[in-house]
Amino acid sequence: MSAAEPTKSGINPASSGDKPQRTAKLYQEDIVQLIDDPGSFGLVMRCWHDAEDLPPIPEGEALDPLLRPLKQGEVGVSFYPKGTREILHESKLRLVDRSYQPGDLLKRSVDDVQAGVVTSIEVTGLLEHTISGEELSRWRSTAETECDLEIDVGDYVVYDDWVGQVIEMFDEAVVEMTDGTLVRLPELTARLGVGEKGMHILPAPIPGVHNLFGLLLGNARPSAQDTVLSVRRTVLAIAWLAINQTLSPSEASTRQRPPRFWHGPDLGKLTLVRRRAEQSMRVGDRVLLKNRDEMPVTVHGKEGAQQGLVEVRTLVVKQTHTMVHVLWQDGSRECIDARDTVPYLNPDEYDCWPGDHVLWKDEDQKRPAVVQSVNAADRTAVVRFSDTGSTELTSVLELDPHGTTDWSGVAASEGLGLTRGEFVFLHPEGVTNGAMPPIVPRIGELESWVREATGLNGQPDSWRREMVTLGNQIATRRGTDSSVEEGRIKRPQPGDSSLNWFGEVIDQRLDGSVEVMLPDGSSAVLPLSRLTRLYDGLEQLEDMWSEGSEDDLDSFDDVGVNDDTDSAGFWALDENGHWVEETPDADGWTTDNEDDDRMSVDVERWPSPPANVISTPLQTESVVSVLVKHALDKTRVLVDDIPSPPTLPIELTASSSDAEPETKVDLSDSSQWKRFDVLSSAPVDHAFYTSAPAQTSRTFLARLNKEYRVLETSLPDTILVRAYEDRTDLLRSMIIGPANTPYQDAPFVIDWQLDSNFPNSPPIAHFLSWTNGNGRVNPNLYEEGKVCLSILGTWAGDKNETWNAARSSLLQCLISIQGLVLVKEPWFCEPAYEKLRGTEEGIVNSRLYSEKAYVLSRGFVRRALELAPIGLESELEWFYYTRGTLDKILRDSTALIHKSKESPADDESEGELGIPRLTGGGIISLERTLNKLRALASAHGHADASDATTSSEPSSSAPSAF
Repeated sequence: MSAAEPTKSGINPASSGDKPQRTAKLYQEDIVQLIDDPGSFGLVMRCWHDAEDLPPIPEGEALDPLLRPLKQGEVGVSFYPKGTREILHESKLRLVDRSYQPGDLLKRSVDDVQAGVVTSIEVTGLLEHTISGEELSRWRSTAETECDLEIDVGDYVVYDDWVGQVIEMFDEAVVEMTDGTLVRLPELTARLGVGEKGMHILPAPIPGVHNLFGLLLGNARPSAQDTVLSVRRTVLAIAWLAINQTLSPSEASTRQRPPRFWHGPDLGKLTLVRRRAEQSMRVGDRVLLKNRDEMPVTVHGKEGAQQGLVEVRTLVVKQTHTMVHVLWQDGSRECIDARDTVPYLNPDEYDCWPGDHVLWKDEDQKRPAVVQSVNAADRTAVVRFSDTGSTELTSVLELDPHGTTDWSGVAASEGLGLTRGEFVFLHPEGVTNGAMPPIVPRIGELESWVREATGLNGQPDSWRREMVTLGNQIATRRGTDSSVEEGRIKRPQPGDSSLNWFGEVIDQRLDGSVEVMLPDGSSAVLPLSRLTRLYDGLEQLEDMWSEGSEDDLDSFDDVGVNDDTDSAGFWALDENGHWVEETPDADGWTTDNEDDDRMSVDVERWPSPPANVISTPLQTESVVSVLVKHALDKTRVLVDDIPSPPTLPIELTASSSDAEPETKVDLSDSSQWKRFDVLSSAPVDHAFYTSAPAQTSRTFLARLNKEYRVLETSLPDTILVRAYEDRTDLLRSMIIGPANTPYQDAPFVIDWQLDSNFPNSPPIAHFLSWTNGNGRVNPNLYEEGKVCLSILGTWAGDKNETWNAARSSLLQCLISIQGLVLVKEPWFCEPAYEKLRGTEEGIVNSRLYSEKAYVLSRGFVRRALELAPIGLESELEWFYYTRGTLDKILRDSTALIHKSKESPADDESEGELGIPRLTGGGIISLERTLNKLRALASAHGHADASDATTSSEPSSSAPSAF
């Protein structure tokens, strides 16, 4: 999941003149029909609500008509068979069918809190002849058809106990020209399908160039009537991923990795193994009927001609109807028309289903468990603990269904359990996969040659060039050399158990076992410990590309790391939506021989906070204090244009558990609440303590002088910063969560490092996440410490949002986090989700996320009090104990629990509250934290702030929060 720049809180598009469409009608891969032209069918390629964040394309520059930005309610459709592409409003289209695969998630409607997982699909189709257009009389099932082409990119094959995957193909097509002449067309990649017609079929001739096309095509020239009559795969490039896991080491050593290229009779040595979903029909697929007598046929060519006569029996799938078998979260199963469901595109990170393997977590332990059922409305689950076999009602907020501390990393490493549709290797009885359940390792080595990129301008390079040469040689020998004729790829046969060391996951049992479909058509039920998942080769390439893009983003942190570099370029979006390389100006905060004590920062004009009382000048005599002492000893320091976010509360509030106006408390005069201070030494628990100190230059120290002056005079009351005499490159900040957000009153500690190139390089941030592996507390605050923000160079924003030495400051970074990250509705911090604000899906997902953020941030309070970050101990003690904030948190949380249990939901009155109420699962998880906070309060001589007794179990009659 890519990180995002937060959206500006407080600006709700739903409240403006243009209210968002409440629900989506269409989704990607839907089959649609033009209402005004029922004979026109199309495939939805893009939707207005897609989670995409593409740079804007200026008017007139989009070559593809589907690439322009979509307005509310619009979708991009590719119509078939004519191939036209157009953006239309959903109201002009009728849904014909909706595509799913096993393992996909869905709901009955977007506002339904319960979700289902697809266990299998049944597809029937209407077929017509690809050339004549003759329609078959009735709907045909998948069991009645087979694919016209034997194999495709992404398919798995087996040979000599190895499993491989097709990653590239060379094709040879027969094309009928306008005058009825047949020509052969060899080319790399699977571009053409039988029945395709148009100017794009034949390549345009290149004057003065004699090549294979000229030899095979003669004087042929492209025309609109060129028609593809047949396509055959002549050369396959196969990446061999892994070997049969039932073999002994000595047996495995005799199975050498097979060759990469396969062609001619050798194709008959391969066995194709396909997933169930890949055997189902989709619109546009070319198929044959297993009963050939029912197939219409057309004949092309002439007797005695070079190509002879070609008979075409291939059919195309014109329309489909899909029924999906669904396992709902409550354990019920149902077969339902796909059109009566909607795809669940943005699942909650705690979503799980019966049979799923999870880890139950609290602050002290982790226990493997298997989900028995889920109450989605209440966010509770019944789980069976694997170590004891006992069952228990738990909060889903305490479950990790992914085996990772970060939702975005689900597919990048070993996970928990298995999912339907995955291919797995079977281990013999008595042999395990070597992992501790419920972890399932994966194997599949993608050789380095596969990762080689295509040559310049899309021309084949390296192994692809070798493949083209081989394919062309076969094409020139076709018809004169029988040794180039292709063998027929085999299929697994019922009753043949020779390949039963490999299979597809089709179901998960409540006892934790897994049902696997074997190649011979039988199934086996096995424990997790005897299974290892196959690491898909194309998935590995996607992971490699995504890791590369992430590295590209992270490289912003390394811009201009050499101290002798005055400026460094980076890429940003300009005002016209173009990516351009920008070189920051020289430090606009003049650093040498400056007489004026005013500092101007050119930033977006947010309202400035009220002036704060100037704190006592720093008393330390470090190199830092010597630099700033002269300026601070003068009269009042004036700092202009320091940004602050809209609606940012800069003062802490008293209890706000009821509807009464909040009482503001000014902390600026408190001697125990030092907003900025310089300590003698950096703490050993600082995230960058062990890093090498930055090589500070005169420019670095002069700029640091000014940064300290700004922090000394302009920090809001709710942000504390600590600097260090012995490490001028390090800082520590603590931000108190703003009122009426899920983060209210919670501490958020971020450690900072300034590299030697500061201020030309942005500061580096590390968030101290205390979520215990239970997910992110905010989309922009990662569990591993990353703070995703354009100004920090960890997200690619436009040039006005990225760090600029002349206009950016440490204060701006801090206030951006407090005002743009710790917001009332953090789910919308992902820019791709902002467009869903005001929609049914956005409302439901936002409330679920905010509840999680609220519960987790209460745990931040407990963690800060039990193990306070060094340098902030006295402030935390005063703020939570002496000032009474801990008592307030206990009162507010207890009142929220009672309200959630006892009073019905009132969306109108609760709409403005950051956390209007909790689900039963939220109550269970929150109560565990509150019990520990009460113990801390009691140990410090505070009476329990809660007047009423609360139960750790949710009331069975508690109303659903959503």
